[in-house]
Amino acid sequence: MKVILLKDTAAKNAAVCVSGHKLLLSGVGILVCLPIALALATYWVVSAIDRSLNPFTDPEYRIAVEARVNEQQQEMQKTRGYVRQHMDVLGRRIGSLQAQVSRINAVEMRIAEVSGINLSDFQFEQDPPVGGSKPSDTVDSEQVDIENAIVAIEKELALRESEIAAVDFLLSRSSLESQQTPAGWPVKGGWVSSNFGSRMHPISGKKQFHRGVDIPGKVGASVLAVADGVVTKSAKNGGFGWMIEIDHGDSYTTLYSHNRKNLVKEGETVVKGQAIAEVGSTGRSTGPHVHFEVAKNKTSINPVRYLYRKE
Repeated sequence: MKVILLKDTAAKNAAVCVSGHKLLLSGVGILVCLPIALALATYWVVSAIDRSLNPFTDPEYRIAVEARVNEQQQEMQKTRGYVRQHMDVLGRRIGSLQAQVSRINAVEMRIAEVSGINLSDFQFEQDPPVGGSKPSDTVDSEQVDIENAIVAIEKELALRESEIAAVDFLLSRSSLESQQTPAGWPVKGGWVSSNFGSRMHPISGKKQFHRGVDIPGKVGASVLAVADGVVTKSAKNGGFGWMIEIDHGDSYTTLYSHNRKNLVKEGETVVKGQAIAEVGSTGRSTGPHVHFEVAKNKTSINPVRYLYRKE
């Protein structure tokens, strides 16, 4: 069997003649190749769809993702190192703050001791009561900057520590000055038998200036220092008999005379209320008493104002 194909063109006619054997082979080839082509096309389409749904099937994409993961892991390690470093810094700062708080507590106790303040009234062991309005819902939550907060606390603590230290210094200085300023009686239960100023001398009968006060007492009774100081004189001195002079600093000095016996020596440090001598009647004296003088910048002052001064 033959198949004749005719072609009609404007130029000329043509004819193609195909035998049955060739036609059969062509049909078989088409039947064999068509399924293969369809299978390949289906595989390509399915692979494309799979890649779109699961990109890790693409080797290049998988390599790129693994490289990115490695970079992120390195960044995370750096971040962990940074956090650890800053945690160490924060730990040291917190330790420093705790030390400052300890110092402030010590100063508070010192102030309480010196001033007589009762710290329990301030309830330091409890958080101070505070309050405020409800936070607005429109405000977004903010991350607290811990480092700035700690720096602010450090500055506040330093300021408070300086203020408390200044107060402690003033209180200590005030206490020291009160201990060094003459105040009180040199004899317990004494009274003034002769005042400061011009008077008729009880022995000579002549008018003279009395630079102190006379305070009677029992023979052998204790003569007391009226302030802290250093003994500058402890000897027998003419009409004063046995006498003691004490330098209290800040240009203050006191003198105790007509003693029966001195109990301290020159250069010795004495404290307020310490027994420094025994009441007597040595020197120019009509009976057992203490001649007591107070001087400021080597100028005699009426001692009465210091006898009744609050200690």
